[in-house]
Amino acid sequence: MKSWSVLATLTLLVLFFSVTPGLQAQEEEEARDILELCLSGGLGLPMSGLSDWHDSLGTKTGWSLGIDFGYFMKDNIVVGINFQYTQFGIDGPPEVKGAYHRLYNPNIYAKYYFVGESDLEPYIKAHIGIENPKFTTSMMGPKYRAISYDASLAYGIGAGLFYYRSDYSGLYIEANYHAANTSSAQRVYATEELNFKENIGVFDIHAGVRLLVGSDE
Repeated sequence: MKSWSVLATLTLLVLFFSVTPGLQAQEEEEARDILELCLSGGLGLPMSGLSDWHDSLGTKTGWSLGIDFGYFMKDNIVVGINFQYTQFGIDGPPEVKGAYHRLYNPNIYAKYYFVGESDLEPYIKAHIGIENPKFTTSMMGPKYRAISYDASLAYGIGAGLFYYRSDYSGLYIEANYHAANTSSAQRVYATEELNFKENIGVFDIHAGVRLLVGSDE
């Protein structure tokens, strides 16, 4: 990963945590949810140019793992940090059997919950962050290697449904469209310049557990 992508990730974290001190006084006004922790797993469906990436190393449907850690700005608005890992199989020649394409995504996210009297709460979600693709790539030779390409801007939008199982926990299902400006991402390996060429598009659907931390009042 390029050094600027590390700095960008740290900047995202600083921006998130810098808003929390000024909100501490609100926590004492009334009993309410303060933090959420979401753990999930699901499927990633490649879109855009990924299904026939580099013509001979197309991306198959993959699986993903994710974690959200958020702070309640209001009773129905959450901002936080997110990390998503997605691993895809490869639709390619026999030489790539057992190899994978991977995405590593740190993000900032925002959720808006439609709060009501029901135990079911629909919500919408948006995120912006950094795409770090590590794709198995055809080299001169021919050889195939897992190459970490330059980090790029990533963003997306989605929606979900949360079901309360208790006052401070429940289950949820969520769908997102995730995109990244990776067409100009490069990597120099030995003396060979490699170009990612495609912008990433992934439709993911996942389910998981959501835990809530509330005030003591």
